Formats: sequence, C-alpha cells, structure tokens
Amino acid sequence: MEYKKINCNSYNIHTIKTDKFKTVRMEIIFSREVKKEEMPIFTFLSDIMSDSSKDYQRRKDIAIRLEELYKATFYGATNKVGNLFTISFILEFIAPQYINEPDYLKNVLKFPFEVINNPRVKNKEFDLTNYNIVKKRIIEEIESVKESSDKLAIINALEKMDSTSPSSYKVLGDKEDIEKITPQSLYDAYLDLFNHSNCDIFLIGDINMDECVQIIKDNFKNHVIKLSKPRIIVNNKLRKKVLKVVENSNFVQSTLVMIYNIKSLDKLMKDATFHVFNYLLGSGGISSKLYKNLRVDNSLCYSLRSLYLKYDELLLIEVSLDDSNIKKAEKLIKKSLNEMINGDYTEEVIKDAKKNLIFSLKMGCDNNVSILNNYVFNYFDNLPLLEERIKLIENVQKEDLIKCGKALSINTIYVQKSLEKDE
Repeated sequence: MEYKKINCNSYNIHTIKTDKFKTVRMEIIFSREVKKEEMPIFTFLSDIMSDSSKDYQRRKDIAIRLEELYKATFYGATNKVGNLFTISFILEFIAPQYINEPDYLKNVLKFPFEVINNPRVKNKEFDLTNYNIVKKRIIEEIESVKESSDKLAIINALEKMDSTSPSSYKVLGDKEDIEKITPQSLYDAYLDLFNHSNCDIFLIGDINMDECVQIIKDNFKNHVIKLSKPRIIVNNKLRKKVLKVVENSNFVQSTLVMIYNIKSLDKLMKDATFHVFNYLLGSGGISSKLYKNLRVDNSLCYSLRSLYLKYDELLLIEVSLDDSNIKKAEKLIKKSLNEMINGDYTEEVIKDAKKNLIFSLKMGCDNNVSILNNYVFNYFDNLPLLEERIKLIENVQKEDLIKCGKALSINTIYVQKSLEKDE
C-alpha cells in the first residue's frame, strides 16, 4: 500500500496504490462544518447533481454512459460525522489493465467532472423535471424513517437531549425543510458548495497514479483556496441531573434510549479502548453484558444494542421492549455498566472481544471502501490506519476498560411508549 497526498492549491488528491483489487474507487469529497439548515439542501443537491447534467439530461442517460464505461458506478452521498459534514461524489470502475481500450482511463476519470461541473441549470435554476423527481424521492425517504421505531427513537432522543447540538441534526432534515427548497435555491447552494467547502479527492486501486492525477487536474478546475479543516468533535454538554422524557407513539413495542456522555478520554482510548468496552457492554451480541442481563437472565426485551458515537463523545443504549419492563430494564442497564466499571469480566472474555474486533478490522483490510474511509479519517482526525488499530486493540488491558466505564455520565433517558393494547 503506497499513500501520497498531492496539493493542487484549491484541493488535494490522495492516492492509495494497491494491487489488492480489480476495481478502482474515487471519491470527490467536499467538506465543511455542520450547519443544521444546510444539510437538507446539500443532500438534495448531491442527489440532483448525480442524477443529471447538461450532457446527460436524465438519469437514464447517465446509466447508458456508465454502461459504456464497462458498468462503472457513480452516485452522490452526504454524511454527518460529529461536527463534520461531507458531500461526496463516488465513482467505481474496472482497473484499466482489464479493459482493452486506449482512452478508457481518461474517459472514465473525466466523467464525474463532466457531471458536477456542468449541472442541468438554466437561468440560475436547476431543471424543474429533475427537481421534482429528486424531491419526491427524498420526501419518501424521510417518511420511511417514521416507520422504523428504533431509528425514530434515537433521532428523538438526541433531539430531546439537546436540539442545538450537531449530534441531533438530521442530514435529510424534515419534510418542511425539503418543501422550502426551490430550483433557484439549489443553484445558490451549488455555488456555495464550491465557494465555501474544502475539497479532497481520494483514489484507491492498482493504477498509474501519476497519470490519474494529471487527468484530474486537466478536468477539475476548482478556484477556491482551501479553508481550515473543521473541528470534528462535538462537545455535548454534561447534565447535573438526568433528563427523563416519555413520548407516546403508534408502535406496538416501546423503545428505551439511554444516552451517556463520555468524559475526558485520551485519543488512544477513543480510537481503540472504547471499542473493546462497547463490544463487551452491548455491541458484541449474545456475549455482551446487556444481552446476558436483559435477555438471557430476564427475558425483558426483543432487541438491544449499544452505539459508540466517537465524534459526538456519546454512548447510546437502545432497547425494544414492553411498557411493563421499562423500569426494570433501566436498572439492569445500570447494573451492566457497574459490572463493567468493577471489572466483572474475565481475561478470556476480553481476549475474545479483542479477537472479534481484530477479525473485523482484518476484513476491512480486504475491502477498498474500508481502506479508503480509513485514510479519509486519518486525514481529518489522524485516525490510526487499520494495521495500527489492530495493534492498539491487541494492547488493551482490563484497567483501560475500567477507565472507560468511569468516564460515562448519564445524560438522557428517553422512552418512546407503545400504543395501548386493547383490553
């Protein structure tokens, strides 16, 4: 694996040369600090920009061109991690040594720039037909979240915790946010995307990287000088007194969400130790503390999980259960955490947790998306690369895990209460 970063003044190109894969992946990533009002319109924008352009006026035209490029794939995506918001355009294609066509590499690499540099815009407005198609699709996606009890409960819990925190902001926004977006405001957002975002291009594959860099430079003219990288960590406020919220829902089952702040951990513990802690607590399936105490010993819940939101410095525990079991579940969750703090687990259990986490990381070493994402966060947050993270996890000790437990502070207990059953 050979990594290089090329400074192109207004953007960086990051190349990761490896012969592990027969495909090449490129991600054009615009990044900026999270702002609640911006995310819905940029999500809309990334969708419509990858759906059409002046040269490819319908999604069908783009699909035909991708088919001509030997079934390449191309799409837009947005993502929020902590205080970092990214708008990405992603291309994946067969490595050129497997294609017998002289200009294949040039044609496939310039395609995304043909699309994003030339949107289907007239009189400073995006095309109305494409606008309506994308708008309908996004509203349907927003409405579908309301059908998922666990997703909705976590969204609502974070909003109740602190509606002013970036941790609570929704990438898609609400239906009302989408209704406010117009073809003209989309064009304004398009200009803003280029004028007020950092841009980094990541490329991974078995390919002549010098040639790729030159093709990108020839086809991408971004005249905005790079901005400083945004702070990625969200400093969520601690509570002296836990916030308790109960809301009624139309779901058959209730959902309990408990949110904990994670206080004062150093980078090593955030990058490695807490992942082991979370595995032992709740993300490790049937071997976890929560599973044993809530399901095996007490048959209290239908499903449960613990989520480590590293860049929000939060731990979320989410349980699906009957109303009558909520209070007992709260007590058993606290019991599980106390057992973690007291070191009530064997060295064999710790060894097994590390083994499973390391296996997952090794699987990531054989996946071009995982490798590329690792380099993305190595750039944004100095996240150790996969091989180094394996070594860090191998060195985790019980006393480190106890420190993780002591760093937790309860913030919010949220209950999404089920509809009443007929007598």
